Amino acid sequence: MDVFYTLLILAGGEGRRMGGQDKGLVEVNGRPLVDHLLAAVAPPGPVVISANRHLDAYRRRADTVVSDRRDGYCGPMAGLEAGLAACGDGPILCLPCDLLAPPAALPGLLLDGLDPGRVRRIEDDRGPQPLCLGLHGERWVPSISEYLDQGGRSVRGWLDRVPHEVVRIDGRLENRNRL
Repeated sequence: MDVFYTLLILAGGEGRRMGGQDKGLVEVNGRPLVDHLLAAVAPPGPVVISANRHLDAYRRRADTVVSDRRDGYCGPMAGLEAGLAACGDGPILCLPCDLLAPPAALPGLLLDGLDPGRVRRIEDDRGPQPLCLGLHGERWVPSISEYLDQGGRSVRGWLDRVPHEVVRIDGRLENRNRL
C-alpha cells in the first residue's frame, strides 16, 4: 500500500466488559493491547489516540492524544468526533485499541482508492466491524457532531446516514474486549 495515512486509535471507553480497566492498557502476553496494535499496523504517518483516561501512558505511544469533547462517556462516536478533528482531512485508518493482530492487508483494504466522500468499513465472518474504518478525516466531524447532538451513539447508526461501503474479509478479526 502506497497511501500515507494517519492512524486513529479509539481507546476512550469505560471498559465495562473488562471490569472497568482501560482496554488499551490491558496486557496480553506481557504487552498492552495498544502496543500490539501499533506493532501490527506500523503506520507510515502520525498516530492519534482518542483516550479519556491514562493520558500520559498514551502520550508515550502517539503523536497526539485527544479526549472526548463531550461530558460523560458518549461512546466511540465521541472518540471519533474528537479524534478526526485532530487528524486533518487526509486518509485516516481508524481502529479500536482492542484489535489484536489485524491482518497486514487491513490498511490497504480500508484506504486504497477510497473516495474522500465515502467511509469504508470492514465486515468479517462475525458481521460488521464498525470501528474498523477508512475515511478522509476532518470532513466527517460536522456529520458526527450533528448525529451526537441528536442523541445518536451507535457507529452503525451513523454509518446508515452517510455514504459508505463495506469490505468483506474472510475469517474473524480478534478483539479482546472481555477479560
